[in-house]
Amino acid sequence: MGSNLGGDVEVAAGGQEIITLATPIDNPDAAYLAATTKIDFSGLPDGTVVDAITDGVLTVSFSESLAKTGPVPDGWATWSSPPFSEDPNPFVLIASTNVLEMVLSRPVSIFGFEMEPSPFAPIEFTVEFFRGNTLVETITRVVDGDAGARLFARENGAIDRVLITAESDFAIAQVRYQLAPPIQVLTILLVLILILLFL
Repeated sequence: MGSNLGGDVEVAAGGQEIITLATPIDNPDAAYLAATTKIDFSGLPDGTVVDAITDGVLTVSFSESLAKTGPVPDGWATWSSPPFSEDPNPFVLIASTNVLEMVLSRPVSIFGFEMEPSPFAPIEFTVEFFRGNTLVETITRVVDGDAGARLFARENGAIDRVLITAESDFAIAQVRYQLAPPIQVLTILLVLILILLFL
């Protein structure tokens, strides 16, 4: 069996499976891209090992160190193309583990990233989105490592932690977010709505 990290390419049969529980975003469409900000790590030197990425507004910390490489196919052989991914040749962060936790420095109302397994084979991924210790949503998809990268993203309801569990090592790319509105803004909006209802 081949791998995105090197070796012979073997085309594996298989498709994608989506199990949705709440408000996932299946593909990086125009609305998702317009509503979110990308944390751009493309300027990091190739091979840089990171424990976190940031754009100065949001920091995403990783439970395991990730190695930056790219753009695909440099350092990572394949990715998918639009409409399934934002770009067929992204810079990626490689996880040499099958379990990865991301901790966000601030609550976000939209969060997403693309992911592809290292083996050229269909691999199941489960991504759990949390607010503190409360599970908000779970997305499970089978992703093909042979040019099959898929988006794992959700909206509606603030989250601040993400747990990835996979059957193999993998790479992520295109980490995007939208900050959750501050509580005071939501409170003001609720009060205004109540006032309007009673006028």
